[in-house]
Amino acid sequence: MPEETREISGRFTDITAISELRGAYPTVPIAADVDYAELIAGDDDPQFLTIPIGKANVKSGNGRYYDEAWLQELERQTLTNRPIGLFGHLSESERATAFPMEAVHWVGAVREQDSGILWGKAYIVPGPARDRIRRYKAQGKTLATSIDAHADGAWDESLNAYRMDPKTLKLAQIDIAPADRAGIATLARVPALTSEMQNGTVELSEVQNKEPKMADKTKLDYINEMEASDARLLPDPVRQAVLSTVPVAPEVATVATIRETLGLDAKADVAGAIAEMKRVQAEQAKAAVTNKITELVTNGIKLEDVRADVTEMIVARNPQTVQQAEDAYKAVIEMPIVKKLLGARVVETMGPPQRNPVQGQRQAGGKYFQIPASEQNS
Repeated sequence: MPEETREISGRFTDITAISELRGAYPTVPIAADVDYAELIAGDDDPQFLTIPIGKANVKSGNGRYYDEAWLQELERQTLTNRPIGLFGHLSESERATAFPMEAVHWVGAVREQDSGILWGKAYIVPGPARDRIRRYKAQGKTLATSIDAHADGAWDESLNAYRMDPKTLKLAQIDIAPADRAGIATLARVPALTSEMQNGTVELSEVQNKEPKMADKTKLDYINEMEASDARLLPDPVRQAVLSTVPVAPEVATVATIRETLGLDAKADVAGAIAEMKRVQAEQAKAAVTNKITELVTNGIKLEDVRADVTEMIVARNPQTVQQAEDAYKAVIEMPIVKKLLGARVVETMGPPQRNPVQGQRQAGGKYFQIPASEQNS
C-alpha cells in the first residue's frame, strides 16, 4: 500500500530547554537599528538576557523536526520582527482579547556555526519579570524559551517526525517557559544577564555554574572585541576624538572654505546659498543690460516716438552683457530701415525741405511792387 501522507498546519508552541552546562556565552550584539536610548529610557539599571532560542537539525518532543533552513528563517524573523516574550503562553481563549504586559523584548540574535545554536538577546522589562529571572540565575535554576508561531509541516518517515516548512513560518512571540516542559532537551545553559553601562561597555555577569573566573580584561581587550555596530555605544567625546584623527578629504576642505567665505554656519545649505547668489547675479546683470539700452536709446535717439521701435530691435538681439548691448545699439542705428524710419519721422515732424527760398530785403537790386491806383483816381 502507498505510504500515508500526513501534514500539519496551524499555531504551535515548542520549548527549547536551557539547563546548566559549562561553556562560554557568545556575544550577541544589539541590532544596529534599535534605538537603544529609547529602549532603556527611565531604566537606571538596564538588564539583558542572553539565551538560546533555537537549534538546527533537532527533533522536538512534539514530533517536529527543525532543519538548517528553518533556523535561518527563525533568525531572520527574530531580527526583523523583534518579537516580545511573556512568561508562558496565552491560551487559545485569551488570544482574541488579552494583551498582557510583556516580560522581554528581543533585540538581537546570532548563530554559532559549530554548535548550530541560535542565541537571542532580550531586554528584560523592569519589575516582576526582571526580579524573577535574576532569582532563577542566582539559584542556578534552568529556564527555557518557547516559540509561539504558525507554520506547516509534512510527515517525514525517515525522521519519524513532521519536517517543518520554513517558508510558512510566521513568528508571533518568543516566550519564557519552565525547562521541565521543554520540547527540545538537548540544549543547556544557565541564563546569562548583561548590563549596558553608561560608558558603552558591556559587563557580563558571572554565570551560576561557578566556572573559573577569567583574568580581568583591559580596555584594549574590550576595544579589540568591538565591531562596527558597537560604535554607537561609544561616548561622544571618544567618537569625536576618533573622527579628529581621520584625514580631511580635499572636497571637505573646499566646502569648509566656501562656508567661511560666504559666512555660512555648519548647518547652512551651501548649494542653496550658491544657487541664490547665482540668481541674484543673473537678475543684476539683466537689469544692467536693460538700463544700458535705455540710456543709449534716450541719449542717441532724439525723436521719442521712435525710441520704442529702436529699443525693441536691440532687445531682439538678446544682449547678455553691457558691452553686447552697446554693440547691438550701434548695429541697429546703422541699419538702413532705421535710418529711413528716422528720416521719415523728421519730415513728418518738421515738414519737407523748402526748395524756393524767399529773397531777403537787403539783397542788392531790391524789388519794388506797384500799388494799383484807387478807384477814385482811375
